[in-house]
Amino acid sequence: MTDNGVLHSGFLRAAALHPDKTALVCGEVAVSFADVERRANGIAAALDARLARRVAICLPNGPHVIDTFFGTVMAGACVMLCDPAWPSALLKSLIAEHAPNIVIAENEILDSVADVIEEDVRWSPEQVETLAAKGDTGAALRSVPCPDSPFLIGFTSGSSGRPKAFIRSHATWVESFAMSAQELGTDANSVVVAPGPLSHGLSLYAVIETLCAGGMAVIQPHFDAPLVYAAVAVREATTLVVVPAMLDVLLELAAPETCASVSGIVTAGAKLSPALRQQAHARFPNADIIEYYGASELSFVTVAKGRENPPPASVGRAFAGVELDVRDETGSSLPPNTTGTVWVRSAMVCTGYVGETDGSGMRTAGDWATVGDLGHTDANGFLYLDGREGSAITSAGYTVYPSAIEAALLSSPDVADAVVIGLPHARWGEVIAAAVVPVAGRTLHTETLSAHCHAVLEPYACPRRWAVVDGFARTQSGKPVRDGIADLFANDSDV
Repeated sequence: MTDNGVLHSGFLRAAALHPDKTALVCGEVAVSFADVERRANGIAAALDARLARRVAICLPNGPHVIDTFFGTVMAGACVMLCDPAWPSALLKSLIAEHAPNIVIAENEILDSVADVIEEDVRWSPEQVETLAAKGDTGAALRSVPCPDSPFLIGFTSGSSGRPKAFIRSHATWVESFAMSAQELGTDANSVVVAPGPLSHGLSLYAVIETLCAGGMAVIQPHFDAPLVYAAVAVREATTLVVVPAMLDVLLELAAPETCASVSGIVTAGAKLSPALRQQAHARFPNADIIEYYGASELSFVTVAKGRENPPPASVGRAFAGVELDVRDETGSSLPPNTTGTVWVRSAMVCTGYVGETDGSGMRTAGDWATVGDLGHTDANGFLYLDGREGSAITSAGYTVYPSAIEAALLSSPDVADAVVIGLPHARWGEVIAAAVVPVAGRTLHTETLSAHCHAVLEPYACPRRWAVVDGFARTQSGKPVRDGIADLFANDSDV
């Protein structure tokens, strides 16, 4: 079929070429491209009959998420991607604000939002199954999407803690597919294991990209490390897509043998420590470990491929199709090794926000966009992140960035993870505090950590308060939850 610039064109092309090929695996269930297309057609026909323009999907992992996703976009409607783990009050608030025409969720969740949506707007999985089973009705759809049509409303955290809704067009993901094919190599021969929640962009994108390339996507009802290894072995997986926290769990589990079929591990959301990267190389000896930095609003920004030997502290070079510029407060470009705001220009950037925002997040200047991350480039164009606007620590008149100190700590062979914050201080303004997690089997001593920092950082950037912990709570994207870190130092005396 001819590609008309909408994201599901590749999927439909793959279904036409190889209808009986396995498209999606979830646990013991395997479904073909023809099965997914047929079920998506049934859902699309039902949504088209309702002239639904916005469909909230709030479902746990399973093939029905993908059927519903494709059915929605094929009907020219926009997926409002919701996390079933959200508190009911938050979900209710977002549904009331964004007013979807249809809400698809399990009955318990539908009951919790019943006072903000009419009964005929609520579709249970059983209702969706009935619609999907009807398959292609043969009727032409009244709404046909074009490249500029919106297809996704996703949510990203705001500074107030309330998620902000960003909106994407088909064209942005079509461009992302083309660029990530160059960088990540996803094609019809790929077998991609993405065990994370489909309500999070990392896993959803990996699955949809794989299916649109004609490859096989493997998901899980919920993350289970032994089952990930089983899926890798049985399906001879080529690619593993996980956040660093999941990779850490996988590597803690003893595996009977190395995983030779995996040629790529793709990770994002937080930087891998050198220790974790080394462990991953040992377990997956043929895999290139690929980290990318991006944002929900910006898509891919940079990529760090192990086989290209990027500087360990960097987040890599510009991703294919991306231009980078580091600017000062006046908007002027800065030279290498000078910290400023990271700006991005690419065809993968989202359209903008919809609904309420808290004033934080993406802003634009012409074709350029930023989410407020601070960073600097080196002479070779590699990007280093120095924090987020407003996250800098000012201590004794010096400005330092937590991410730079965290990177220094992670360069220690004894440190598995680290979070750095600034604590109020009567004399110095703020004092630098570090919470660190030891590598399994290692013992951390603050004197050793302090000596390591003084060997690689300026004296004013070295932490003066320490806490050794077993681990950090993390968001679904793998980033440490910083709320509560300051409490670890509540009993420390002033320094």
